[in-house]
Amino acid sequence: MTFLAIIITSRKEEPLLSRTMLKAELEFDSATPSNSEVTQLLAAHLKVDGKLIAIRHIYTHFGSRKADIIAYSYPDENKKNFAEPKKKGKKEKEPKQEAKK
Repeated sequence: MTFLAIIITSRKEEPLLSRTMLKAELEFDSATPSNSEVTQLLAAHLKVDGKLIAIRHIYTHFGSRKADIIAYSYPDENKKNFAEPKKKGKKEKEPKQEAKK
């Protein structure tokens, strides 16, 4: 995946949750980048660890290779774990029990 440009359009400090809200614009060549790719790109751009970045939304523009990104940057991993919603894991399927006749 090659990215042409990333531009951070706004930065807003949120001191109560100890985080910074970032809004950015991303130009890309092929398919819409995944959350992990955008996380790595933002981490490299901000010069922080990728574990401290949380991507909330990637909004693509129809018919163009641009996307608007909303992300949060945290000072440490404990603050991120406290403020970010927990991801639900996949449940293991139980084997179906045969119907008794």
